[in-house]
Amino acid sequence: MITHQKYIEKIKSIFLPLKARVKRRAQGALIHDYLVPSGYYEEQWDWDGFFIGVALSSDASSEAIYLKNWVLNFIHNSRSDGYTPGCITPKGRDERLNQMKPFIAQGAYFASYFLNDFTWLEKYYDKLKIIALYRENNLWSKKHDLGVWFNSMESGADNNAAALNFPNKTVIGTDLNSFIYREYEALSIIAEKLGKQKDDIYFKKRSEEIKNNINILLWDNIDGAYYNMDSRNGDLIKRISYNCIYPLWAGIASKERAKKFIESYVLKPNKLWSKYGIRTLAKDDSDYNNNNIVKPYSNWQGPIWIIANYFFVEALLRYGYQNEAITIAKRMASLCIKDIKKSGGMHENYDAETGTPLAAPNFISWNLLVGNMLEETLENENALAL
Repeated sequence: MITHQKYIEKIKSIFLPLKARVKRRAQGALIHDYLVPSGYYEEQWDWDGFFIGVALSSDASSEAIYLKNWVLNFIHNSRSDGYTPGCITPKGRDERLNQMKPFIAQGAYFASYFLNDFTWLEKYYDKLKIIALYRENNLWSKKHDLGVWFNSMESGADNNAAALNFPNKTVIGTDLNSFIYREYEALSIIAEKLGKQKDDIYFKKRSEEIKNNINILLWDNIDGAYYNMDSRNGDLIKRISYNCIYPLWAGIASKERAKKFIESYVLKPNKLWSKYGIRTLAKDDSDYNNNNIVKPYSNWQGPIWIIANYFFVEALLRYGYQNEAITIAKRMASLCIKDIKKSGGMHENYDAETGTPLAAPNFISWNLLVGNMLEETLENENALAL
């Protein structure tokens, strides 16, 4: 019988040759060596690059140079007001994703943590702060004091039922504001490391304000779920989807709220729980499907996404559901290993009812987190804790 440690070693040995495929040499506007989701992608993307960098760094701290480069490439391609599209090509800014998702401060923190060096941030701190604060000045609901997505594409969950087909700059996202909460936490830590006491205090205060607003405005006590909100009228967008997990992933939810959501929705087979992983949209939702789509949208209306399951796994661990987290980690490993053995790579997503690979073959991105996921769950350790 294979032990857990042997299985972890097997997973990592299978993933090892794939890691070379996500690395690219500096070229053009990407002035530092960078990370891509392999396949036909040659651009540096926001959350793809962040999570690839985390996966690489967790295995070998020296690999955090790529996470540092990810930060520096975005800073290099930002405007003076902090505008920084979520995708950078060798030719420059690609505005398919309006503003980059709130990860740059987290990327700077984890790069510094793994490299055991925060001094490099002295030179870039002011620009880092301007980029992180861009949303408060341009993509914000002042009435609710929470951020809004420019559109569903900017969120990265392209056709997310809880954000798609709303007017631009109207959806207050659980995902977006959980990211912002963590950005401000990261900025507070960086400011403290660099001796910037006023900023340390300011960002601690803002992170708590964002956390409180999420808990007050985005939680539905009757349903027992966090939802996106339509900022125009304050109505909650009541779709049980992967979106609901973010306040749990970020540690914003109380234990009572987390328990209610996890046991009512995450662990229910007619909702999010599948024998192949955790769905991105509840099975009983009228829009639930497992269609193989890449254009005009990738499909987040049901299929299993590795990154979504990583958020679920970290949330389950945080709130004491270790056995369930281990189960999901094993299912993610099984999906990807079968795919690698059959196709030589992985896919963006998988059919939640059959486990069949769906869109974007040779997609090697945040899927690399599978190499860390089982180890993290067995050790009951949240690798992205700030």
